Amino acid sequence: MTTNTFHLSRGRYIADLEPFKTAGVPSNSIIHKSVPGCGITTFEIQYAKHHSIMIEPNVPVIQDKVADHNKKFPKSRVLGVYKGVGIDDIKIYLLNDDIEYKKIITTPEGFVKKVLKAFGGNEETMLNDYFLLYDECERIITDISYRGSIAAPLDIFFKFKNKALVSATTLPYRDSRFSKFSHYIIKPDYDFSKPLDIINTNNVITALEKHLRTLNDQPVCIFLNSTEGIHAIIKALDIKNQSAVFCGADSVVKLRIKDFRAASSDFTTSDMKEYNFFTSRFFSAFDIILDYKPNVIMISDVVFAHHSTLDPFTECIQIPGRFRNGVASLTHISNFNDRLEVMNESEAVSYIEGSLDLHEDILELIKKSNRKGSETMLDFIEQESPMSGFYSNGKRNTFMIDAAINEQRVKGYYLSEEKLGNGYSKLSDHFTITSNRELFDVSDKSLFDLHANQSKKNRLENVAKLLDRLIPKGPGLFILLEADKQLKKTLSTEYPLIAEAVRLIGLDGLAKTNYVESKIKKSINEAQKVAERKRIAKDVYKAITESSSIQEDKLLEKLTKIGADNVFKYKVTASLIRYFFESRRSTINKENVWIIGSKLIDA
Repeated sequence: MTTNTFHLSRGRYIADLEPFKTAGVPSNSIIHKSVPGCGITTFEIQYAKHHSIMIEPNVPVIQDKVADHNKKFPKSRVLGVYKGVGIDDIKIYLLNDDIEYKKIITTPEGFVKKVLKAFGGNEETMLNDYFLLYDECERIITDISYRGSIAAPLDIFFKFKNKALVSATTLPYRDSRFSKFSHYIIKPDYDFSKPLDIINTNNVITALEKHLRTLNDQPVCIFLNSTEGIHAIIKALDIKNQSAVFCGADSVVKLRIKDFRAASSDFTTSDMKEYNFFTSRFFSAFDIILDYKPNVIMISDVVFAHHSTLDPFTECIQIPGRFRNGVASLTHISNFNDRLEVMNESEAVSYIEGSLDLHEDILELIKKSNRKGSETMLDFIEQESPMSGFYSNGKRNTFMIDAAINEQRVKGYYLSEEKLGNGYSKLSDHFTITSNRELFDVSDKSLFDLHANQSKKNRLENVAKLLDRLIPKGPGLFILLEADKQLKKTLSTEYPLIAEAVRLIGLDGLAKTNYVESKIKKSINEAQKVAERKRIAKDVYKAITESSSIQEDKLLEKLTKIGADNVFKYKVTASLIRYFFESRRSTINKENVWIIGSKLIDA
């Protein structure tokens, strides 16, 4: 394996750099281009004097590159392969003699299902005459666990005479077939680092809302790989009419079921709004050309959406690289979970290989058995074992192993803000870091606990604690952010009895009820009576004085008038006076009177 480093000046591209300018993209190579936008795929499409097949991770990338090139160079059109472009369309393109160098851009799935079939019996021509370029090649590792087809072209990839992989954020491969590949590092000879604010928080949505209030008037682009998380933010911040979401087709359906219609699997700047959300479909390779610099926010939420963790070494580099005209600000907001189960690389390798060895031993044992049921068990183990996904055509899939190890690495950053900070500290070429901490009374963990399996008492107790944190304590400024307002509204609607109890008797009062509904209602009722009596106390003390006596009928007359004037909710009797004064009923000269002592209510 050889490594070659080349320096690129500001404003220059691969097409300006030797040996690429003369010899083109070298075969059997992995190109590490350090920063997005160096022009590798543009070079292969526009300047390379040979036929090419380029594999891109997602359809929007293909549509973008095809539309851009074909508009500029209509006589040397490239063909994008995605929905609506069939095998026959590819065959017609291949037979078009007016196009000297054929350029096909496809997804991994499109390559296997359409491009290969279009070549049919001419596979040798494809393997010998076409250069195969796999763009954003780290996605083979990062996406394979939920998109196995992304690695499907790799076996055929190695059969091509001329081939290369490229990315600004490559990851190491365990596949021994890469051992003889040369590595080319394209490194800018200028400072290309971007200012990055990291907000370490215990409540992602509230931290986001607070951060949004500090930004300028430019539109905001928020990158979060969780459709549920995006919907939760839009709902909590009450920004439905100001938001647009760009995501996969399945996620578009999910959002529309939730009555959010401004979602699309395609991207156009005309669909953008004040707040624009992007899932991983748009994290890499895709160019967003704007006539302004947006505020870009990246979000990781390990409490509610483990799959939303962002890798500083790949996704966090790729995301700001989508904006070719730069960004106004770049922020990463994240919460943390110190209970995540994380293995280091050696532990992960040992665990995976040990599990695979055992899986294979079990299969061999079953294969040797002639007993009834062994064949059924063999099928079950091969299909349903947790390790079955680590195999392709009966062989260990090294890319799945790479993905499992990489997942542990990324997950490890989110054990604590220190771990994330240590990860970013190794990327000083890419980022100039400012780290902040934003902690709130209501945490993501406390909200998550509401959805966890727990007793009714524990759930009600957690609801009460959350509501209590959203109530002002004593004098002074108390401002609820929109996310907190929505949370308070939601909890009060779903748990009206607890909301009323928190307001009237507080957490201490609720604790005394042991969260038994009948006792809560009784305590609330008593608290309401106390509040009513306190409301009229001032008028009672004006009409009746301390250290005195008063005839019972006159006392009742005064209390009845005070009750009527103040719309007192409860029945008025002479004995009501006992709640306002130390008092007792007596008889003087055969008349019922009340002996009035000291005040009982501070009014």
